[in-house]
Amino acid sequence: MNNVEQILLPSITVKNGALKGCNAVFSERFGFNAKTLNGYQLKDLLTLDGGQSIAFLIEQPNQAHRAQLKNRHHYELPVDVVCRPSSDDSQCYDIFFRVIEDKSLDSVTGLPNGWAISSRANYLLTLPAKKAPQLAVIIFRVDNFSTLNFRQGYSVGDEYLEVLGNKLVALLGKEYLVVRFSNAKFGILIEDYQQLPFAQFEALVSEKCHAICAITDKPLQLSDNVKVHKSFSIGVSELSANYSSYFAMEIATETAMHQAAKYSYSKFIFATSELTDKLLMRKLIIDDFPQAINDCTITQHYQPQYCLSSKKLMGLEALSRWYHHELGNVSPAFFAAIAEDIGLHFEFDLHVLHQVCRQVKNWLDDGFNVPRVSVNISFKTLEMATFVKRVTDVLNETNCPANLIEIEITETTSINNINNLIDNVRQVKQLGIHIAIDDFGVGYSSLSLIRRLHSVIDKLKLDKSLIDTLCHTTTDQEFIRHIIELGGVLGLDILAEGIEHHEQQALLEQLGCKFGQGYFFEKPQPASQIVSYLVPQYSQEVVKP
Repeated sequence: MNNVEQILLPSITVKNGALKGCNAVFSERFGFNAKTLNGYQLKDLLTLDGGQSIAFLIEQPNQAHRAQLKNRHHYELPVDVVCRPSSDDSQCYDIFFRVIEDKSLDSVTGLPNGWAISSRANYLLTLPAKKAPQLAVIIFRVDNFSTLNFRQGYSVGDEYLEVLGNKLVALLGKEYLVVRFSNAKFGILIEDYQQLPFAQFEALVSEKCHAICAITDKPLQLSDNVKVHKSFSIGVSELSANYSSYFAMEIATETAMHQAAKYSYSKFIFATSELTDKLLMRKLIIDDFPQAINDCTITQHYQPQYCLSSKKLMGLEALSRWYHHELGNVSPAFFAAIAEDIGLHFEFDLHVLHQVCRQVKNWLDDGFNVPRVSVNISFKTLEMATFVKRVTDVLNETNCPANLIEIEITETTSINNINNLIDNVRQVKQLGIHIAIDDFGVGYSSLSLIRRLHSVIDKLKLDKSLIDTLCHTTTDQEFIRHIIELGGVLGLDILAEGIEHHEQQALLEQLGCKFGQGYFFEKPQPASQIVSYLVPQYSQEVVKP
């Protein structure tokens, strides 16, 4: 073997397909040594591009081939490989490698990165039960790290990450895989080949987490006498869970990490299946929500609204329903909140409005006397600069009469641009659309907003939580009485949501509430069933609010 090649290039020695040794460069570069390579076949680590066999490499000595080589973490690296007969043993071959690219190393800390921990964990999870170790993943982030970059500069931030990475390796030792994912997020893979009893393994993992927390007891010393004091939010995988992949393991661990972030000091939390299921559900919804809008798989059900005194139909409320192919029926409150989180609230709200307007026009064309139909629109959507134009386009495209549509302003969040919202509401009112305030009495309800908009608002809808306690105490009843009186002062109709039994309905009517909806009357139903509640256009049975 040429001494220069031995010094500069990673190489292994192979005999009859089995690995017999490696040089120091190979050990340093790929994490193996002669002992750990014992028992490996060359085909276990090396795959030639183009589907060529390992024998093909041996048969063509001194020729370069492109291949994939697995490092200690079982991450496949693209390499150029050359095979040469060994000068020491005629039955042996020396194989030299040149790494083309290694995406599994972090350039700032020199640590392995997320590719490395993912590859190794997925490999270990596929091992037979007798060979597989117990696994635990620890993922933590440095709290408020961005302030360090902002105040001290990125060079100081990078130095902090490097110093922290070195400290983690020194603390945990080489037997654990320590990685940096991105920004200020690190991970540790714990492998237990001794098959410790659960309590002992849990104690071992907890001990390592306590040691990581202890790093934050004192500031980290950087160069130029700079000291940085930060806390960590630490998540740990559920030790008793039977994870099918590293991805599921990572999701669970990061969920626990986000729970730990709620504390103002370094803390670690073990993942639970409950937390994980919620995050996986959220991810599925985020992934599939845009397509559901495009495919119109989110449909509208309609809940009848009645005049409490005459019991006649006076309106309908459109309520979105989504049956997900994996999750089943998804709560509207859940996917509507996600729509706002991912910035799809505008398109979603207008998608619903378009469906409702089209349905109203279909009922009219079929000869029915259609009551006004309300559609929920969030504050965020109402603030959008193009909202009025888009609503106008929907009305024109569907030929739906504007006076048969009511927009319910849904108070899902605080108002960011009050002037835009007020201007848009007033312009929508000029189109002929009616305006209602939804869920009044809870959440972000603002009396100042009502005061400023009362001239264009037609209705206040009492939140279900107020109706739930209506029959409990006279205080609850007086509270609702004053809201109804406020509506009278401002010239607004009052509709109670969530009426579930006769006592509530009777008491609301006694307090002066004119309209109501809820399971006491009807549940939300698909458009095909709502037809039975509608009457021909010549009938006068629909009450005009």
